[in-house]
Amino acid sequence: MKKKYLIPSLMGAVFQLAFPQSTALAQTKLAEVAFLADIHLQDVYAELNSAEFKGVLNPKNGKYATIRTMKSQLNSTRLFNENYFALISALEDLKEKGIKLVVLPGDFTDDGQPMNVLALKKILDHYSQNSEMRFFLTTGNHDPVKPFGGIAGKRDFLGVDGSEQAIAGDKNRFPMTKTAISDQINYWGYQEITHALSRFGFFPSEKDLFWSHPFQELEVDEYSFAKAKETSKLEYRVVHINSSELAIPDASYVVEPVEGLWLLALDANVYVQQEGEWKGSSLGFNQAIDAKKHQLDWIKKVSLEAKKRGKTLISFSHYPLVDFHEQASEEMKILFGNQKFQLARVPSKSISEHYASAGIKLHFAGHMHINDTGIFQSLNNQLTLFNIQVPSLAAFPPAYKIAAFDDQQQVEIETITLNQVDNMQEFFDLYQLEHRWLEENQDPGIWDRSILSSKDYFEYTRNHLLGLTKSRFIPADWPENLASLLQNLGPKEFLIWSKLQEKEAEEFLQKSLKPQHQTGTLNPDPLQVIDDFYLIKNGDEIGKRIIPTERLEYYQAIFSQNQTKTTSQFYPLNQTLHQFFVIFEKLFNSQPSDHFKIDLQENRIEKISD
Repeated sequence: MKKKYLIPSLMGAVFQLAFPQSTALAQTKLAEVAFLADIHLQDVYAELNSAEFKGVLNPKNGKYATIRTMKSQLNSTRLFNENYFALISALEDLKEKGIKLVVLPGDFTDDGQPMNVLALKKILDHYSQNSEMRFFLTTGNHDPVKPFGGIAGKRDFLGVDGSEQAIAGDKNRFPMTKTAISDQINYWGYQEITHALSRFGFFPSEKDLFWSHPFQELEVDEYSFAKAKETSKLEYRVVHINSSELAIPDASYVVEPVEGLWLLALDANVYVQQEGEWKGSSLGFNQAIDAKKHQLDWIKKVSLEAKKRGKTLISFSHYPLVDFHEQASEEMKILFGNQKFQLARVPSKSISEHYASAGIKLHFAGHMHINDTGIFQSLNNQLTLFNIQVPSLAAFPPAYKIAAFDDQQQVEIETITLNQVDNMQEFFDLYQLEHRWLEENQDPGIWDRSILSSKDYFEYTRNHLLGLTKSRFIPADWPENLASLLQNLGPKEFLIWSKLQEKEAEEFLQKSLKPQHQTGTLNPDPLQVIDDFYLIKNGDEIGKRIIPTERLEYYQAIFSQNQTKTTSQFYPLNQTLHQFFVIFEKLFNSQPSDHFKIDLQENRIEKISD
């Protein structure tokens, strides 16, 4: 059974829904490409070459583990340790599926440190040599953190007694902390990272049918691997900062790995110098459009050349090109604040229009650790840009995407979740050691040990998200009154509120905030609205699958009732709760993001129900 969706049109234009049967019969598959985003790989058994610390002995295998604490994981938007095994599980899955082309759109390592980059290289080399996979990488804000590298360190490795162990490249990095010294924890820059991973897209390969970069002419007919190799040196691929002598590399490239398919890798990292230090940004194309102005002209040339030659052009970058909140970002800024929920990372509509005008129609991105399909349409309906947010392997939902391309500009995209991950529990005994230390030292950061009861990797990342929501997201991003209401009201109370007029609704909510109503007596079984909100915001259709059907139906009833409510600033609690459910409804009623098909010629999207 297939369910079809209209693309939202700002001008109300109607799109044809059915894919023509005659076109389907003439299709020829070009390639299948897997997209694995935000791996954040850390070498969990690294050779630190440090006199002070070589890791913590893992009794399960006799190796010395170089892992981060569970406390640090539960305060981060990503895992640091188990994602190492998740990557291997994903690649094993791709090997079984026979997928040969794999894209890694940035943040492929934790922070671009030598030990992590070389660990990734070892893994990719293995699958290249033994499974004939080809990998195509682009940079993220975590690799490189600084364009030319530098001294770095982390305070939160797990120490031999269960406490935190600091590791740094210099003793002055953490002068007040007992620190192990290792150059393996320093930042590598563009030169070191791209050199180590040179076989994975950053430079041309003899296997490529075509390869080029923004600082050379697109000589497709006269393409020569020898010339491409010579002109691909990083020293020829730099952009000057504000017309000054300061210049940083741009690792963008376009490659034709198989006949008919062009992959456009966009390096949208932006760096500025502050007091002599290079600092990176995480805002992506919102800044790159000015800092790397040359890219738009190059993209236009590439897209025109691809169209002329009948090539399917697919762009990928670490950063998104379309709003990934189902067009709810403006409402979220009003309710939560401009700097909350990482809203500064949302591309503006003008950004989407500029890159759509340059010729990009389908873009794959990471960075946000979410599963989403975003669609931009220009006011005149002449431009459409599909943005596919690839989830992270290091967060909920742990998943990757496979895109099957054909010669009729139709793309089938399937999201594959990681459920069973071999060796997921390899460090759980060590986490128990950490938990005992925190308990004995009455550390306020002690975490809920129930996460170690997770039955599989999917549940583990879900529990990570639930823990992160409580420890970080709610305190940092949510208005206190709104969080209190959502955590204390139950299904019955929300329904009562939804049917009340403004003044009565405000009085009802005010009463629920009184201390005597926040002790559990009002609602001993809260609705878990905030948890469900994050499951849907981060997981979209994947998140919906694990929310009970009756609760999904309940939310739809609340949304329907909320549409009839009137609000004003004179009744702030009522207005705030109304705004929240407006946002929640937009995220709830999303575009297909799990298994779907896109027609790039007709600008149509179709959900595929398995």
